[in-house]
Formats: sequence, C-alpha cells, structure tokens
Amino acid sequence: MTVTPKPRGRHHHGDLRRALLDAVAEIVLEAGPEAVSLRECARRAGVSHSAAAPHFGDKRGLLTAFAIEKSDRLARSMEAAVAALPPGADGRARLAATGRGYLAFARENPAHFRLMFRTDLIDTTNAEWRAAATSAWTPLATAMAAAAPGAEGRALRARLAIAWSAVHGFCTLRLEVPGADLWAGEDRAAEVAEDMIALLVEACAAPA
Repeated sequence: MTVTPKPRGRHHHGDLRRALLDAVAEIVLEAGPEAVSLRECARRAGVSHSAAAPHFGDKRGLLTAFAIEKSDRLARSMEAAVAALPPGADGRARLAATGRGYLAFARENPAHFRLMFRTDLIDTTNAEWRAAATSAWTPLATAMAAAAPGAEGRALRARLAIAWSAVHGFCTLRLEVPGADLWAGEDRAAEVAEDMIALLVEACAAPA
C-alpha cells in the first residue's frame, strides 16, 4: 500500500483522514505498530503535524481509529463468507465460513491484523472502538450458536475459545513465520487452513 504525498492545503477532511490511516498501514508493515507517530503519518500524507492533529488528537487516537476500521473490516469479511454459502447451509458450514472469512481478512489486511489486539496502544474505553469490537465478535458467536445449539455457558465459551484461538493463532504464525515447512507455499497453506477449520468445526459441533 502506497500513499502519495500531496501538496499542503490540497486535502479536504475526508481525504486527509484516509491518507493518515493509509500511512499507519504503511508504517505498521514496515516497522511495526510502535513506530507509528502522528507526525510521521502527517509527513507521509503531505501535511503538517498541526493539520493532522485535529483529526485524531494524538498517536493513541490515530491507532484507535485504525483499530476501529480493522474491526469493521473483519466483521464484513466473515459476514461475506457466510453470505456466499448456498441457501440452507447448516450451522457447521456457517462456522467454517467465519473461519475462512477471518483467514481472508488476515491475508488481505496484514497491517490491520498486526494491530488487532494491541490494547496497550489503543483507547479501549472509546465507545466506537468497543462497539466495533463487539460487531467483529458477532459473526463467530452467531455461527457457533447455530453449529452447537446444545452448548451453553462454560461449554459454549470453550468452543468459542478453541475456534478463535486456533484461527487467530494460525493467522499470526503465517504472518510472522511465513516460510515454516508446515505451510510453505500458498497451496499447502490453503490446504492446512481448510483441514484445520474442518477439525475445529467437528470439535465445536460435538455434543456438549
């Protein structure tokens, strides 16, 4: 993802906000979330620090806005995967689809994924962030309820933990150790991911 610097004064509000968030993605991919600063994002967007500050306030505000965008994209990716299923798909198919949607999000948005749960860098008291985080959780919770209708309380929580931990962990390892023998090459990675999801669905749909 590349942000082309523009002459100062050329941005209107929406363009500048987008340019600053795109700059966050660049920096996260290049050097990690810790390297992000409002000043550097402003420089890449072609504006002064003082012009950028009113949009987000400070670095925490900027990263919180980026994380909110992440949650929205994650939810849409899982929802789209479920929506692509044939009519009448059962709960197991819906649960598997949420896993594929999560994988697709991580693959297509690596910068967002790296910042996903860096709660040390974002404002977790922000109402918009909390709403977005809840929205991102909803597709998995809904699919799990359909795949394991008899699971409640502790049994349901365990299934949600298994599904989330496995898929998120796979995405993290693929991003951090892309050359591992276990998933070397796109074809093998896709095969391992699909088999993992199948096993997860079987485990999660087992009688409580």
